[in-house]
Amino acid sequence: MNLKATSLRAIALAILLGTAACAAPSQLSAKKEQAMPSIHSITSRYSFDDTVARLQATFLAKGMSIFGIINHQAAAQESGLSMQPATVIVFGTPKAGTPLMIKDPEFALQLPLKVLVTEQDGKVKVVFNDTRALIQGSKINFSDVENSLANAEKLIAKTVTE
Repeated sequence: MNLKATSLRAIALAILLGTAACAAPSQLSAKKEQAMPSIHSITSRYSFDDTVARLQATFLAKGMSIFGIINHQAAAQESGLSMQPATVIVFGTPKAGTPLMIKDPEFALQLPLKVLVTEQDGKVKVVFNDTRALIQGSKINFSDVENSLANAEKLIAKTVTE
């Protein structure tokens, strides 16, 4: 009887540990999903190259700076790899961003803004962070960004869909 009780305890412990091990990855995945910022993904009506050019021209016309352009496809090719077209435009304006970074110095990790242009399955997609998600967990209120960062979302959408 003692051997039987010990065996039952061992089986129960194995089931308990197995259940906990199976639950742990899903809990981690849920935490990762919560931590990831929400993004917008818009299909552009223009070609990949035209979409990149239109966004750059629009940002400059609105008085913004382009701080960098990252061509992921070219970088992959330099490493002997291939991938779909993917370019990130890093843009913004110190006039809008500086007051936000003064209010919350850690918010500098979110700035300047970024927009990804990529081509998937023959469709050009424009992907960027949602403003409300971007400010989540910071000292920045939506009222601080509704006339700057939030307007960038509208500007991007208009540039690639009209």
